[in-house]
Amino acid sequence: MADPTKPRTPFAPWDRRELPGSFTVEETAKRVGHYKWLEMRIFELMGGWVATVPELDIKLRLGTHCYHHAFHSELWHKRLPELREINPDKMTVAPSPEIETFIEALGEPERAELTIEKLVGLYRVFLPHLIAAYTYHMNNTSKITDAPTIRSLNFCLQDDMEEWREGEMILQSLIESPEDIERATAHQATLTTLVVKAGGIVGPGSIGSFSTE
Repeated sequence: MADPTKPRTPFAPWDRRELPGSFTVEETAKRVGHYKWLEMRIFELMGGWVATVPELDIKLRLGTHCYHHAFHSELWHKRLPELREINPDKMTVAPSPEIETFIEALGEPERAELTIEKLVGLYRVFLPHLIAAYTYHMNNTSKITDAPTIRSLNFCLQDDMEEWREGEMILQSLIESPEDIERATAHQATLTTLVVKAGGIVGPGSIGSFSTE
């Protein structure tokens, strides 16, 4: 029989998780506010595209993906008050002016014939960088003290990975000529340059620091 007076270890013998993560509460709240801002902006941008993209199959797929980002924004909105006793709207800010510039450039291809540019920006630049930032966050936070954030990250990543796969398949079906390839690669390079200039999709440290100092 177990001795009820004997001290027990903080966690069960099969649970060897470490309590601290890489982020303070303040850092987590800041990142979550950036996530909410990004998800809101991409939801609004995609919603506008649904009305203007002429290809019916792409219109339907964008509509589904647009809903995902509305849901993600709501997840982060609900998470913010749990992290800090503040108004969530006050934390919902752009990571940097450079990322605001990037989002503006992402939405610039408005004409109906620019579907390739629209999808390249979304599925070959925005989503890969957002997935990388979410994955870094999930891998570097505490599985014990920050489990709700990890749950939200898992929801977002599941949707985003599905979108990434489906978006790339759509792009491959659209890119058929050397001219299409040039359009896609040029636009991808332009947008990627803006993200790199910003230090990452949520600013410097989006996927950690690689400095050896």
